[in-house]
Amino acid sequence: MELHFNVTGEERKALVQAISEIAGKPAVYASGAGRSYAIGELMVDKDGVLDYGRRDGFIHPLVTELAERGFHCEPQGDVSPKAEEQSVLCIEMPLEGFTEATLANLERLVASKAGLVKKAVGAESLPIERTQTTLRFPWFHTDASPDEVHAYAVFISRLCTTAKEQKRVTAVERGVENEKYAFRCFLLKLGFIGDEYKAARKVL
Repeated sequence: MELHFNVTGEERKALVQAISEIAGKPAVYASGAGRSYAIGELMVDKDGVLDYGRRDGFIHPLVTELAERGFHCEPQGDVSPKAEEQSVLCIEMPLEGFTEATLANLERLVASKAGLVKKAVGAESLPIERTQTTLRFPWFHTDASPDEVHAYAVFISRLCTTAKEQKRVTAVERGVENEKYAFRCFLLKLGFIGDEYKAARKVL
């Protein structure tokens, strides 16, 4: 099901930020023709249309809270399904807090586990794109489930945190005998410890 907020540009970003705060989940940007944001199981497209799937019980308090923040949607009506748009799911993280040294750490950290990461997320390459305010990770497929999108977002967040915290990272990728075990050890090194990360560990 969909709700039309009819916002674009900075107003759409503000809407996405508000939904993220209310839902308590990070907003993940999917580049390409759709230019949508995923917030957990919710999606906001380039025209400010909120797709909430079957989460009818959650949508009423969300819409109420959004209205209090100044975001008003059109009355619901019948909406025809959209044609599927092929693009790349791109997760963005703030550039704020990074230095040239920690950016180099991030690149080396990814390079050191490139083979394992590619296999885990189904990527052919692992580019890190830098803009004036963000780092972009266009590594993922747009047909990812909400649980997968959430896990990928957590993974990227932990990569960035680890790169900032470590003083030195080696970029050498070493061969491993058991890829599944090696990647699990890598996740633990990134901080995927405890029940908080149980669902993400299972996906990855």
